Amino acid sequence: MAKTKHYRHNNGAMYLMLTPYVLLLFFFGLLPAILGLLEIPKPSMANANGGWDAFKIVVHDFRFAPAFKHVLGFMAIFVPLMIFFVIGMALMLDIKHSPWKKWLRMAYIVPASISGAVAVLVWYVILQPTLSPIKGALKFFHLTESTQIWQQKNLVYILAIMAFFAVAGNWILIQYGSLQSISQEILEAARVDGCSVFQMAVRIKIPLISKYIIYMSVLVFAGGLQIFVEPQLLNGGIYSGIADAWSFDQLSYNLAFMQGDFGGASALSILLLIPSLLGALLVIFKTDMFEGAQGHIKKKNIEVQGF
Repeated sequence: MAKTKHYRHNNGAMYLMLTPYVLLLFFFGLLPAILGLLEIPKPSMANANGGWDAFKIVVHDFRFAPAFKHVLGFMAIFVPLMIFFVIGMALMLDIKHSPWKKWLRMAYIVPASISGAVAVLVWYVILQPTLSPIKGALKFFHLTESTQIWQQKNLVYILAIMAFFAVAGNWILIQYGSLQSISQEILEAARVDGCSVFQMAVRIKIPLISKYIIYMSVLVFAGGLQIFVEPQLLNGGIYSGIADAWSFDQLSYNLAFMQGDFGGASALSILLLIPSLLGALLVIFKTDMFEGAQGHIKKKNIEVQGF
């Protein structure tokens, strides 16, 4: 009887802690998605008759294809750069204990504390040949005028760099933390068997934190897909017209607040939700992110298989 009461008490505490998250998820996640779906078939300026043709109208909008091309190019640079650089830096940080390690961790997180709006101003100065602290490097590449840099064809690279430095530091520390969860017994056994530093990283550490890498990849992909702040500020505050409707989120913003087409904006938002939702389902059902027992089984299998 006492044990049953103890379990009920634990369940009550669990539900109490879970309630705020469930409420936030409903009011700021599920409810907006439901309202967006209900908004799609309503008549709008672009779809006077209403209906689910809003999806077709949005896809055939003359700005959709360029936005798709821009975001695809941005993601092709940003996502691989994030994954490989973050994992590489986390592994290097984990190789050897040093009294300087805490200062390195702080150095990683400081750039990540800069918000997207501030990052745009920072990189505007960095890439402005007359103001840049790296003007010598820019001059070496014959970049002496701002118009040589701030062009539409270069935005894919510039925005990828901005986004990378805004979030990479946080993820380096997160992945470094995941590396700390690896059993020291496994690492010692690998060293005894003659495992090199490279083999340790590739065949031991990376497989053991693979679920965290997948989790990071999904969130990085979803975040990159929704890029908005950087091109919007560039377009409206620095170089007018350089990034008009450059990304999907910008196009959705223009449809809703510039053209009054809330149905089309909702349709585009739902289209963007699908890949993010599929990525979340991948994390839940195809990894052991939320199932600790499977993680222990995987570790045991690696120990048995050896190198």
